Amino acid sequence: MFNAQVALAAFSLSLGQIVGIGPQNAFVIRHGIGHSHVLPIVLICIACDLLLIAAGVFGMGSVVQSIPGFLPLVTWSGAVFILWLGIKAFRSACTPSALRAEGDSVRDRGQVIRSLLAVTLLNPYVWLDTVILIGSLSAAYGTEARLSFLAGSTTASVLWFVAIGVFSMKLAPLFRQERSWRVLDGVVGSLMLLTAASLIQQHGLKYL
Repeated sequence: MFNAQVALAAFSLSLGQIVGIGPQNAFVIRHGIGHSHVLPIVLICIACDLLLIAAGVFGMGSVVQSIPGFLPLVTWSGAVFILWLGIKAFRSACTPSALRAEGDSVRDRGQVIRSLLAVTLLNPYVWLDTVILIGSLSAAYGTEARLSFLAGSTTASVLWFVAIGVFSMKLAPLFRQERSWRVLDGVVGSLMLLTAASLIQQHGLKYL
């Protein structure tokens, strides 16, 4: 039986986890501004969230935690990957040839999808927050409330990614100047560096 109270709690929890400019959201915003493959990007983000949340809700989080060395590997390799994304953003901000009306977002669809999957699945917060944390919190509501919890979490994901996809497209007129792209890439680069540092401080250091 559907439990609206559980669904609302899951909605709030999941929204709190995905709101914020991390690697995946920055990817969506950049391509939205460039009007580049926005619909498939949004759909893939929603599908990945659905699968990962479902995996956590139905017990994959405990399985992941039990694999020796998995979390340290994901944490440190993910931190390096996010750091690389930050450096890439700074390089883009400092390279005049990269500052065109659509930034560096217009690419082959297959390349865009591969890049999005890498940004999504190589981000350790996907495993630490989405699969393990949300999965653990969903267990508190019992097995009978799993579908209600999943429905609330999925609704948050759908609304968020549709919102930032549409909103970023509306921002396109503001990015007709090179200066706007410099600011965006500078902000994204700074956020990626902060994300990598936070990841190492909160999770990586305990594995040393």
